[in-house]
Amino acid sequence: MGVTLENATALVAAEITDDAGLAALADEWRSLAAICRTATIFQTYEWNAVWWRTVGKRSGARLAILTFRDPAERLVGIAPLVRSSWYGLPVTRLTFLAMGASDYLDLLAAPGCEGRVVESFYRYLADARGWQAVDLRQLRDGGLLRSNPGPEHGDLNVVEAPQERCPFLLLPDTWDALARGFGKKTRSNIGYYDRALQKSFSVEIGCVRSCDEAEHELARLFALHRKRWNKRWLPGVFVGSRIQGFHRDLAKTLLERGWLRLFYLRLDGVTQASLYCFSFAGRMCYYQAGFEPGLARFSPGTVLTAHAMRIAIDEACTVFDLLRGDEPYKAKWTQAGVCNARRLITRNSNRTAGRLARTLLGAEDYFERKIKAWAQART
Repeated sequence: MGVTLENATALVAAEITDDAGLAALADEWRSLAAICRTATIFQTYEWNAVWWRTVGKRSGARLAILTFRDPAERLVGIAPLVRSSWYGLPVTRLTFLAMGASDYLDLLAAPGCEGRVVESFYRYLADARGWQAVDLRQLRDGGLLRSNPGPEHGDLNVVEAPQERCPFLLLPDTWDALARGFGKKTRSNIGYYDRALQKSFSVEIGCVRSCDEAEHELARLFALHRKRWNKRWLPGVFVGSRIQGFHRDLAKTLLERGWLRLFYLRLDGVTQASLYCFSFAGRMCYYQAGFEPGLARFSPGTVLTAHAMRIAIDEACTVFDLLRGDEPYKAKWTQAGVCNARRLITRNSNRTAGRLARTLLGAEDYFERKIKAWAQART
């Protein structure tokens, strides 16, 4: 059922709670993502629908996707949310779809409607029932919610905390121009490692072009990633059948849309380095990678990452995004970066739930920092 948000430029908000409603929204969602100035791959229908089908609906979460329409019934905004219990406690939490798998999370809005959509989003939260906390993670600097704080609403309490840093490179028109911005050692190493590989192996560098090839190379990525992380006594990010199923379905879906860039480096016919990237709206995103640890002296990751940057320039991308996480290997490519944020919204009228939610947020942030510091120490 639609809820009219009463103001001079009223938008009508509605909540989608079932799979049929999500499927019916597909074409409009795609059209909105295509024109939204701040959209990334993580706000697309494809990313979110695959996550919901393979991971979200099996976790006990419930869809709570908000749509915002203008008086002509044109879709001008989406808040892709789910509703769930927070650790089984009496706190019903609204979070973004695909939280955890996504490096940037945000609303979508049509050009010229950004402020109205954000205002309508907060008005809806202020008026709606059925939640005690709204946990908005990985809000990108320059994204819709960060750029449009929205109006003050008396019953909403907002707490914001910094999250991961996200390094990136602005891409010039040529590889030579980009390389001049690297440090002298990095420029030298790219050529050195490339020559060393060519002398020792039959080298093939490419990008998957078919679903069968994507399936094969993704399995190899999982194996290489796991092997590298297991050396540190850590599992890596591709743990469990649900997560692997998500990425298998996602890779095929994004390949069909022309957004998948799964790069491989084969030595004597065997893939020894993989780079899992996405290209969307002029931004090449480096999502995950896997390298054979026994070939570290050849640094195949350096060679393959440089290749991916060349392809990004050839495709006229303007940004090569290394995504969230301030791992040391990213520093050799760039010193530029922005910081994501986490925004927790509670009700002043429910102080008990608000205190509990803020305590949970603080505990999560504390343990996340400890785990990441421990993992960094093992690299």
